[in-house]
Amino acid sequence: MYRSSLLALLALLADPRVAAAKTAKTATGSKRPHPRQFGGPALSRTDFNRLAHHAALPLFWPADTNGDGKIAPDELSARGSGATMRRWVKKGGFTKAFIRAYKQLVDLRRREAVRRELDQGRPTLVSHDFRGLSKAERTMLRELMAAATLIDELYYRQTGAYRLRRQIAKADPESRALVARNSGPWCSAPKTRDDPFCNALSSFPERISETYPADIKQDKAFCKRLQSHPDAKKLLDPFTVVRKRGGKLVSVPLHKAYAGPMRKVAKRLRAAAKAIAKVASEKALRAYLLAAAQAFTDNDWERADEAWAKMGSLNTRWFLRVGPDEVYVDPCQQKAGFHLALARIDPNSLAWKRKLAPLRQKMETRLAKLIGPAYRARTIKFDMPDFIHVVLNAGDSRHPLGATIGQSLPNWGKVAREGRRRTMQMSNLYTDADSLRIKRLKAKELLSKATLPYFTDSPAPSQLDTILHEAGHNFGPDSGWKIDGKVPKVVFGGALASTLEELKAQTLSLWYHQLLREEGVLSEKQQRQGYVDAMLWAFGHISRGMETGAGQPAPYSRLAAVQVGWLLDEGGLSYHRGKWTVHFDKVPKAIEKLMKKVGQIKATGDRKAGEALIQRYISDNALERLRYSSLRCVLLKYPKAAFDYAVRF
Repeated sequence: MYRSSLLALLALLADPRVAAAKTAKTATGSKRPHPRQFGGPALSRTDFNRLAHHAALPLFWPADTNGDGKIAPDELSARGSGATMRRWVKKGGFTKAFIRAYKQLVDLRRREAVRRELDQGRPTLVSHDFRGLSKAERTMLRELMAAATLIDELYYRQTGAYRLRRQIAKADPESRALVARNSGPWCSAPKTRDDPFCNALSSFPERISETYPADIKQDKAFCKRLQSHPDAKKLLDPFTVVRKRGGKLVSVPLHKAYAGPMRKVAKRLRAAAKAIAKVASEKALRAYLLAAAQAFTDNDWERADEAWAKMGSLNTRWFLRVGPDEVYVDPCQQKAGFHLALARIDPNSLAWKRKLAPLRQKMETRLAKLIGPAYRARTIKFDMPDFIHVVLNAGDSRHPLGATIGQSLPNWGKVAREGRRRTMQMSNLYTDADSLRIKRLKAKELLSKATLPYFTDSPAPSQLDTILHEAGHNFGPDSGWKIDGKVPKVVFGGALASTLEELKAQTLSLWYHQLLREEGVLSEKQQRQGYVDAMLWAFGHISRGMETGAGQPAPYSRLAAVQVGWLLDEGGLSYHRGKWTVHFDKVPKAIEKLMKKVGQIKATGDRKAGEALIQRYISDNALERLRYSSLRCVLLKYPKAAFDYAVRF
């Protein structure tokens, strides 16, 4: 029984060898630094008095007379019969006994925050029983599970958690559970990620990725310096880390920076390939396993991508992707995060492929015409999405809350440039009874009487939206599109490039609904159901704020704010007395107008226009127009699915 690679990793790391904090933070992340005291976050007066009572300490803080947010010796009072201050204050300063007691109160506050973080997730199990498979495939699975644990270790290095492994091993059970879910001690759920007390470790470590030198502050200013560095092309390569040598920043390939762990992954992948050497129906999978193993040895991910691009629903029953791909975990959103995704091919994907594949070139041609002279239509070669049933996610594929429901890979290289990406739709997630029940409750709270009838429990609208979104990454100016010889992440910067690409893909999804209606693929009712489902998706992302728990721009939340704000401006959406109405007659024209703007920004590399478009809808005033506070109130009371995986073989 394999339950989760993270549980195995925590065992490896153990080997000796609330109310949210009252920080002045908005949805876009601007905040005043929280005061610190005795090496950790300072307790508010309210929390100090509350927790001192819980801990039976005879202490009281009557007033913060100097207004600095920290308790001072002359602000402390003793309480109770025969109260005295001698144990707590001496010669105008705090005693060691007080500092110990204070730190105990801080830890009580920390553990409260940890519980609130955990409670924002709803445990959701994805279970598979493969005991009926052949011995060869079961052996392959065993090797892939072992590889998943190693991938988690590599990902821990990228998040910065690996250096803390000995502290993690000594933490209390709830805190270790947080680490297992969040791939580190830092909080990420919307209600607690900005709480300075929310950390699995009482040392409150900073988030420092191993991807960059530890003695350099990994903030936005550093990321901008990298983009303007003379060696920016090498330093920003997604398959490298940045190190200091002789006082200079240098680029080091992943397979050299993490040689030991990556060789271990390669060994497991080769063993998995050997296990299925005689399985005639899995030749394509075996070829990919060997190519991926080699990439973990020499950093040649393009060769692995070529083998991966040849896999599909017609030549394998399995879906596997292992290596570094997405950049969202990176402080500068430039470096690819290690992950492993294992799934079974869902044969139902063939029906959608038959419907959508003949329209691919028309979709590209129509987009090029809309954008205008800045973009010329390409010959489209990518395959339409495969439906897959997720078996296991590890590393960057396993999110603290929720899960990726669609993906188009690779992001770089020849396969991407030539439009031969593979696109996936994860069709077995969010189909459990709890997820469906909560989705309906949210819809009833948010949608007007005129719009609610177009909400459906069927997964079809969400699946189509995901299919079109992921396919959209292959249309128009994509991540490989060059402006004056420069790729988007150089032209726009990593964070803005990611947001614009996701905005393009999601806007294309909505725009292509009209094309599918014209082609007879969708009925009017199905088109409207698609719009409603997409708006509910957008409301959910807006409610989580415009930045991640790590303080990085959240691309999906930002694109959602742009789309909802744009539709409000264009009359496609309205809000009245707590309810949202979709004005279906105005949505197609409004979305086409937005699609044209986004397409032209990406095609021409107009960074100022891109920044202006995003900022127009994510400022604090703009977000309140989107009913940001109301959306948080309605949506965040529902715990989000926290996926775990059980595999029997």
